[in-house]
Amino acid sequence: MAAVLLAIGVLAVTLLVGAPSSSHGRDLDPASTQSDGTKALVLLLQASGAHAVVTDHVPPSGTDVAVLLADTTSRSFTDQLESWVEAGGVLVVADHYSSFAPPVESSPTPFGDAEIRVARGSCDIPALTGLFDLFSPTGATRYRTPDGSSSCFADGSRAFVVDTPTGRGHVVAVGTPDVFTNVALDQGDNAGLAVALMAPIPGHRVDVLYGMSSRGSPAASRGDLGSLVPTGVKLGLVELVLAFGLYAWWRARRLGRPVIEQQPVQIAGSELVSAHGNLLQQTREPDRAARVLRRDLRRRLGDRLGVGPHASPQVVAEVTASRTDLPRDQIERAVNDLPVRSEEELLALAHDIDAIRTEVLHGAAK
Repeated sequence: MAAVLLAIGVLAVTLLVGAPSSSHGRDLDPASTQSDGTKALVLLLQASGAHAVVTDHVPPSGTDVAVLLADTTSRSFTDQLESWVEAGGVLVVADHYSSFAPPVESSPTPFGDAEIRVARGSCDIPALTGLFDLFSPTGATRYRTPDGSSSCFADGSRAFVVDTPTGRGHVVAVGTPDVFTNVALDQGDNAGLAVALMAPIPGHRVDVLYGMSSRGSPAASRGDLGSLVPTGVKLGLVELVLAFGLYAWWRARRLGRPVIEQQPVQIAGSELVSAHGNLLQQTREPDRAARVLRRDLRRRLGDRLGVGPHASPQVVAEVTASRTDLPRDQIERAVNDLPVRSEEELLALAHDIDAIRTEVLHGAAK
């Protein structure tokens, strides 16, 4: 028991403190080669002639495009990034929870819209007119197109891509970052969308923003729920788990030699029957003893003759009389609950019952 509790405590501590991060990175990690990483995106941008840089700093004035796949920025970082856009930068944001994204018109449910293809539909963004469909492995959010904004992959009221002028720059919102992951980048026109938005002209500098939450952002990176819990709370929970484990171990420890418990006295079946009979004899109630004997006889006859243990006394008497040579009045006296007022009558009933049992239960039935 103590070992089980200790194992549970260790598991809880591991979950609270956080397991070591995978060497392949987290979701949307530009250095990860896993299916949910985005290293292929960085390599694609570099192959397209862009100077792609992964950074956790606000883009400098020489950066042409910034890519924000998951908005984990602090308030001050957001304000600086907004100033950079207004000064003429282009921000591609793929997180519909971001303050840079337009209002959401519809979003996928946890149980539907998986592996969805997004058709181009109507499109008034010139750089995207040559694209036809996109593939998202986890569904796609559609935005409401604000006044003065352009859109693509739209159906009139909703759009998967929205371009909103902001100062001298632009904010381009994409419905999901999953179209840029390693597993989906080669599907549909996902790669074409990435190049058209992030590296439209060779030689442009593209800053892929990642890891800002490690610099004090209150937001957690995608999938890392442990970062939402303050360190003090984690330590407090760890102390509670350890204290509970020690208490359970102390309570489960059994000091001294094992104590052999005395087993109840086993009473032989014959002795139990004899004791029950003696109790009935002491009550001086022959009629009660007769009911016990008749009930047992009817149950046994019902089982043997095929009428069931709960058949009525009349049915048992009728079937028994038809299958034996015993007198019918003897059988009826034995199975019917007639009054028995003396020990002599009880003894006579016992003889009748014994005769019937010998005849029927010992194979003398017809």
